[in-house]
Amino acid sequence: MSAGQFRDRIHALSVDIERQKEVLKQLETDKTLAQRQLNAILDPMARLPLEISSEIFVQCLPPVPEPGITLIPMLLLNVCNSWSHIALSTPALWASIHVQFPRPEGFDNGLENWLQRAGSHPLSISLHGSFDGDVAAVVREHAERLKSLEIFHGHQGEYIIDDPLRGVGPGPFPSLTSLTIGTFIHQDGDDVDYAFFDPNSIFGIFNLAPNLAECTLADVFPASEPALNPRAQLALPNLRRLRFRRRPANLESDDEILRYLTLPGLQTLFLLMSDVRGDDLISFLKRSLPPLRDLTLRCHDSDFSLLEQCLRLLPTLTHLELYGPGVHLVQGLFTVLADSPSSLLPHLQSLSIPNCWDHIPQSTWVELRRALSVRRTHFACVEITIRYTSSGPNAENCAAFRHLVDEGMKISIGDGEHNLIPI
Repeated sequence: MSAGQFRDRIHALSVDIERQKEVLKQLETDKTLAQRQLNAILDPMARLPLEISSEIFVQCLPPVPEPGITLIPMLLLNVCNSWSHIALSTPALWASIHVQFPRPEGFDNGLENWLQRAGSHPLSISLHGSFDGDVAAVVREHAERLKSLEIFHGHQGEYIIDDPLRGVGPGPFPSLTSLTIGTFIHQDGDDVDYAFFDPNSIFGIFNLAPNLAECTLADVFPASEPALNPRAQLALPNLRRLRFRRRPANLESDDEILRYLTLPGLQTLFLLMSDVRGDDLISFLKRSLPPLRDLTLRCHDSDFSLLEQCLRLLPTLTHLELYGPGVHLVQGLFTVLADSPSSLLPHLQSLSIPNCWDHIPQSTWVELRRALSVRRTHFACVEITIRYTSSGPNAENCAAFRHLVDEGMKISIGDGEHNLIPI
């Protein structure tokens, strides 16, 4: 064969190969379609009522969904047509979203589409980072549907005075029941970077959220005194749980927000005793008269007399937790619990003392024995974590505690791994 004939032969083979590729491509398409049809027949999700399949999808959600094609619920849109239909017909799948800043380009449209898919379902929105006015505008637009709002402000530089909440309000927020506001704190040795909030913005949200039931303020430092008259208290009758969280421990700031609040329905309070003025706390409790049932205090250097005054204002308390108290405070607490079973915390059922690092003398354990004995009909649980087992109760005290355990009380005293009270 001549060179020209070989060229013609190669061309003909190339044309045939391309034709076969098209046939193969069509076969692959037909196979995929047939597989989808088979999946639709065999897929149990497609045979379930929409209410059940939707609930299964909702149970697959992470606590704080993020946008992304590899994450639920976006992943469900790419499985098959039936799953995509279920996902788009389930507003609850799209009712929660976590946004991390800086956000990718074109994210604003994605956020709006996400929230539109939620329909009229109550929304939970979490914002982390230095967010801008565009996202704040979206929050404002959906303010009436917000059930939960979490804002953690991130920044660069030593101090940020501008208001991280600027642009989020005004509401109103009639459906808002859970609010978390905080900052990301960076500590490098003795250098601490943190942000200041405008307290007026926080109070502004409070004032526009009459149904707020739960609030957490994490590392929130007020930039100024709020523009409120302390005599004109802001009452939040539906607030049930209030938590103050602060780190690192060497930062000093007053939880002065209590000075301006009246919370007559408060049931759970988490507070750093070292960060609040005693008279402010006492005034808050006297003013609110809350039916508090659960109290957690960080109180290593706290004055026991202040603690006792607070506890005498809380007759409904059933659970008390003290983080890192000094031995003088532990001794005083055990003594008054033993001496005043009917007038001090008469309904107390549970006492927890994590991180009690001081050496505890045997006289303190004797006081605990006495307190538990006189309150044995109400007390159900005591958990105390000590640093050194050598400062735990001696054999006589352990035997007394063991007797209370035999009567049905749960007592755990140890280093977190070993319980010194034999079971």
